[in-house]
Amino acid sequence: MITGYGVAESVRHYYDIWGGSVEGKRVIVQGWGNVGSAGAYYLAQMGAKVVGIIDRVGGLIKEEGFSFEEIRALFEQKEGNKLVSKDLLPFDEVNKKIWSMPAEIFIPCAASRLITQDQVDQMIQSGMEVISAGANVPFADKEIFFGPIADYTDEHVAVIPDFISNCGMARVFAFLMQNDIKMTDEAIFGDASEVIRKALVDVHKLNSNNTKIAKTAFEIALKQLI
Repeated sequence: MITGYGVAESVRHYYDIWGGSVEGKRVIVQGWGNVGSAGAYYLAQMGAKVVGIIDRVGGLIKEEGFSFEEIRALFEQKEGNKLVSKDLLPFDEVNKKIWSMPAEIFIPCAASRLITQDQVDQMIQSGMEVISAGANVPFADKEIFFGPIADYTDEHVAVIPDFISNCGMARVFAFLMQNDIKMTDEAIFGDASEVIRKALVDVHKLNSNNTKIAKTAFEIALKQLI
């Protein structure tokens, strides 16, 4: 829940900081496991419209967007990490359609190294604005952290890198190691959200453009490590 929440919060903070609102934005979700289903749940709760879900065995497409109640039902019905629905479409059919669907938000939350150059191009041409990584290294690059597909995508849309967007669980560990903390859901989730927001504010101070966000974030992170 906390990782998916962080992915959704990173999108909300992106629009708050760079301008705009998540409400009414169309969302494509890759993977309906713990991260993808929770991320979709929280984005739908914010007023975004999930229009497409692609999972290992199939997917769902609804151009007008699923309601929050429908997303909640899909979240509750999933079997382990598996999307379950009586309306499930075959994987090949969804895979042919979903990447060219008009959408502004994409949360890749399946396995790493799946997103191809062709899929990126289709999403860019269809109006993609922001990609928030739920998977570690979501692009199909052989490089460990940042390859040519990730670089190309970062040059064309807002890419929130995984070490910011899906830091939720790591942040929970850090939070719980502090002294004199409140052991409540509100405190734990609020801390993760604030850490993600601060990271994006720091990026925006160096780069207020809607592109090259991942590169800027890497620059900040590497300077902190040296």
